[in-house]
Amino acid sequence: FFFQAEDGIRDSVASRGLGDVYKRQILTAGYPLLSLFTDEVILSGWTDGKIRTFRTDNGDPLWNIDNAHKGGVTALDLSHNQKFIVSGGDSGEVRVWEMKTKDLVTNLKEHTARISKVYIFTDDTYALSSGKDRCILCWDLKNERRVTAHTQRMGGINSIAVFNDERLYMSTGQEKKISFWDLRQSTPTSVIATSPIPGEDDELQSISLSKDNKYFTTGGTLGVVRVWDATSQKVIGEAKAHSGCCTSTVFAPDQKQIVSTGTDGLTMIWNLFMTQYLATINFII
Repeated sequence: FFFQAEDGIRDSVASRGLGDVYKRQILTAGYPLLSLFTDEVILSGWTDGKIRTFRTDNGDPLWNIDNAHKGGVTALDLSHNQKFIVSGGDSGEVRVWEMKTKDLVTNLKEHTARISKVYIFTDDTYALSSGKDRCILCWDLKNERRVTAHTQRMGGINSIAVFNDERLYMSTGQEKKISFWDLRQSTPTSVIATSPIPGEDDELQSISLSKDNKYFTTGGTLGVVRVWDATSQKVIGEAKAHSGCCTSTVFAPDQKQIVSTGTDGLTMIWNLFMTQYLATINFII
């Protein structure tokens, strides 16, 4: 796996320390805000508003999209046919870019604040975007129009996670709640606290589903990684992961490990042992 930080983009194997940046840092470009990768290319969004790409095997630069977003590229997703990119920016624009020509295809502007995440559906026809304006919008990319809109009761959206059926999804953010949504309904199907401890509030920065959608994992300002049962919506395991805010958590494809990152500069890998009602999380790296 790869991860990005203020000092560049790294490979977990080839990067051996803070000074050993495997993937290229652009000294005059600020720093990467996010990255994603395929077998051949790493795509990254930067604070200087550019989308930069690098070769996966050796980290050499490939191509850039200049002036993609004023104020920084804050969200990215690659279509499943790998023919276009959807990006989000600091000022609320959602934009579609053709991979081959690097041309802007569509500019979608209804959000009024920073985009926190974009998600392209498996048919490459629709996309979701979430923002700090409390809104989650579903877009018809072919017809260049919004088709649904959900609004969180208060506070901006930090992260969303979409279930495999692509009708249901979860959101979390400054409200310090986890909301469950159905794209066919205008209000959440359920809303739960971000911590099982009464009176404890955790503003989550990340929410991520396991491949089989049976579980999801969260991380936030308290630095705690939690594993939840997606059906019962109850915590089944947790670990104090980071001394600062936990910025991201994600399941490995085999669901046997979780990777978390934090503002303490650490990337941590956890072994996950699942039983019917309990998850045990052990730190390994």
